[in-house]
Amino acid sequence: MTTIHRKFTNGWRIAGWGSLAALLLLPALAMQFDAPGVLWTASDFVFAAVLLGFLGGVVELAVRLARGGQERAGYLLGGFTAFFTMWINAAVGIIGDDEWVNQFFFFMVLGGIVLSLVARFRPAAMRWITGAIAVGQPAVGVIATQTMPGHGVEWGLLAFLALLWGSAAWSFDRAVRQR
Repeated sequence: MTTIHRKFTNGWRIAGWGSLAALLLLPALAMQFDAPGVLWTASDFVFAAVLLGFLGGVVELAVRLARGGQERAGYLLGGFTAFFTMWINAAVGIIGDDEWVNQFFFFMVLGGIVLSLVARFRPAAMRWITGAIAVGQPAVGVIATQTMPGHGVEWGLLAFLALLWGSAAWSFDRAVRQR
């Protein structure tokens, strides 16, 4: 078996990508049994496929590019937190359903992804990007309380997401300092 062939048939890779494909198929299967609340459109499946593909790409990136455990942890924490932020925001909205302020969470994560690509995923830049998002998400919650009185802000969720983003920033910082 050639090196290239082994690289693409690694059991962990097959299991990981296969698991993501199975997760994507679950709603389709549930819709066949008239499960209440499972009514996905084609755009829902496309959005889920893009997000799950992103998640798989993050794991691939962490495995291939990370030079140590701290850097790998930073990539994984940042990627999973970006995935959960986008998924939760699309499903129910972080601050109310269909509120304009939820767009900031999407743009913050998308901006972080673009900046990460521009910085070529260097840990020194990644610590600042993830740190800025850790501060930015609760700041959006504060803005929402000021501009939309009476709307509930999920402070527990925002604090949890900020903790995850901050942990990613801390992991990247530790990786930079260990070099």
